[in-house]
Amino acid sequence: MSDKNKIEMAEKFVKDKMARYDSGHDWWHITRVRNLSAYINEKENLEDPLLVDLAALFHDFADSKFESGNQAESVEQLSMFLDDNGLGTFSSRIINIVQEVSFSSRKKEPGVKNDLLRIVQDADRLDAIGAIGVARAFNYGGYRNNIIYSPVEGENRYSTINHFYEKLLLLRAMMNTETARILARERHEFLELFLKQFYLEWNCGSF
Repeated sequence: MSDKNKIEMAEKFVKDKMARYDSGHDWWHITRVRNLSAYINEKENLEDPLLVDLAALFHDFADSKFESGNQAESVEQLSMFLDDNGLGTFSSRIINIVQEVSFSSRKKEPGVKNDLLRIVQDADRLDAIGAIGVARAFNYGGYRNNIIYSPVEGENRYSTINHFYEKLLLLRAMMNTETARILARERHEFLELFLKQFYLEWNCGSF
């Protein structure tokens, strides 16, 4: 089986799996992460492009936000697919990405030594900031029926705006590669600009 055929089979497998995810974690998110991963790898020259593409393609396959405690079952399902479709040589590295790429599973020690993880993690984090990141944050907030914002501290902890402070504004400093750090600057600035305008309008400062 050619690499092209393997990719096509993997794409169908992922599309079927992610059909129930929200639109911030849908096929287009996967596409953007694949493109960003390829770009970062091209600039940094760190890994086999085929492996990078496959790792980016599968990176959200066992996302805890949608798996309801069934991550181990999803990982086993992925492992079987890779073995059955001529991708078994990549299995352990791809599964490592699936298990380690998310913000919630980040290691406490500084620095990521795994080049493949550095690439895909950066791409995934870049897609969480900037204009796309703002859109995805509010889309997921709506999916979870979270409030947009509240000036009451106890209520605001469950808001989408609070998510900016708990995660999104932290991501620029967490990029692994120089290429991602460059791309993150403008996206981070957009988050800050958005929040400034949001508070201005919330407090009626534009009138």
